Amino acid sequence: MRITKVEALPVTAVMDEPVRIATTVFTEVRATIVRVTTDEGLVGIGECLVRSAPKATASIVEDMLAPRIIGMDPMDAGSIWWEMFSAMRTRGHTKGVVLEAMSGIDVAIWDIIGKATGMPTFKALHGYGRRVLPAYASSIFMGDAAEMTSQAERFIELGYKAMKIKIGSGIDRDEEAVKAIRSTVGDSVKLMVDCNSAYDAGTAVRLGRRLEKYEIEWLEEPVPPYDLKGYEAVRAGQPIPLASGEGEFATYGFRDLLATGAVSYAQPDLGRVGGFTEGMRVAALAHASNVYLAPHTGMCSALNIVATMHFAAAAPGFFMFEFMEVNHPLMDIFTTPMPKPVNGVIALPSEPGIGVELDMGKLERWIER
Repeated sequence: MRITKVEALPVTAVMDEPVRIATTVFTEVRATIVRVTTDEGLVGIGECLVRSAPKATASIVEDMLAPRIIGMDPMDAGSIWWEMFSAMRTRGHTKGVVLEAMSGIDVAIWDIIGKATGMPTFKALHGYGRRVLPAYASSIFMGDAAEMTSQAERFIELGYKAMKIKIGSGIDRDEEAVKAIRSTVGDSVKLMVDCNSAYDAGTAVRLGRRLEKYEIEWLEEPVPPYDLKGYEAVRAGQPIPLASGEGEFATYGFRDLLATGAVSYAQPDLGRVGGFTEGMRVAALAHASNVYLAPHTGMCSALNIVATMHFAAAAPGFFMFEFMEVNHPLMDIFTTPMPKPVNGVIALPSEPGIGVELDMGKLERWIER
């Protein structure tokens, strides 16, 4: 079997209801969808995580990476990954948009592997084979205390036993929101808080000390991903365990992050870290470092979310799945409904590959031309 075609679809969809985090307001959601075709007629799909300019990522997929892998056997996923990584690694492009472009291709390759072997991708990865995943609701987006507690109440009604709160409005307002939500949901619900890199280390330390009494599961991205010394300072200065990794790339980036000893929960994003091939290596590294795996999904299409379910089902050290309880057009792009949590638990697809197929009729209107 040989790869005959690699194509990228840059998409941008307008959100009916914008949502706010510490660093931005999301009014649109973007992705670059990848389709890989083989000479046997199998087609695999994947997603490159995109925050802006999906056409730029699409160009890297089609103009830089595709020529290097057309003609290769998709069953040789590791070889394909290294061929793509070698395109620019000696020129310093070992992070950023190149890795995001690689990620979408790699996910599509593993979709093909699952289809070719007749197995769901999480089984084809020969990992832990979990068939159900505990999930938390993501996220309680920023607003006033009443708006945020209303979101928490909706998640409780949906059966969630854990949820994440977006913070980063200043220590006093953050504590006000967390206090109100803890009072609303009670002591039995796990609460995580996510700063989205809004603070410096000193402020994050003061915040963590203030929030300790609310029994917080983790403090996520208290400082920017490049501030490794900041992570060390935050972990040393306050009691809440730290979560990080959604902004990190490949095993090499996670090696340095985990070497700080500051992180208790690693959060690779499948559409950014390097796809399944590299994601499984990162998960093994985290496991060897006594760090839990809590994969990131975030503001992406449903494709990255479903693919990440397979990653979570196969990888060692898995803790809990981030399911995005957000309504936007790219959450409805398949020919069948996407898997969703029921009472906080997700059942994995049983079909070969990732288990979903694109509905081009739904996706077409959002493709950038």
